[in-house]
Amino acid sequence: MGYNIYLRFSEKISTEPIVCNLTRKFDIDFNISKAQISSGREGYLILELLCSKEQAKKAKQFLKEQGVQVSDLAKSITRDEKLCVECGACTAICPTAALYMDEERHLAFDVDKCVVCTRCINLCPVKAIKADIGSVNE
Repeated sequence: MGYNIYLRFSEKISTEPIVCNLTRKFDIDFNISKAQISSGREGYLILELLCSKEQAKKAKQFLKEQGVQVSDLAKSITRDEKLCVECGACTAICPTAALYMDEERHLAFDVDKCVVCTRCINLCPVKAIKADIGSVNE
């Protein structure tokens, strides 16, 4: 079974072979859905872990112990336009600029750019952003 997770690496650990060690230590196959490293050497990685639920839990714990920020990846993100007040707070935390203010200062959401990291959900003051999460912890 596949478990999608979002990994965020600080510049201190972005050059370490953490994912390589993960696959060796836990005998886990994976698919990389998306990866990016900034010029400041910070980065994120979206992995689909191809393993059992128990292996995925152990893998997540290992990654956290290595200093990686780990979160379950949502299957999809939706924005309730009736609830949204278009404050733009979510645009500041969106790592791919999927949430942005358009030319007319309205909040726009580019689903194709969204990596469903779920960072915007907790930040939204009116809870207009929701996710369908397939958690490893379920």
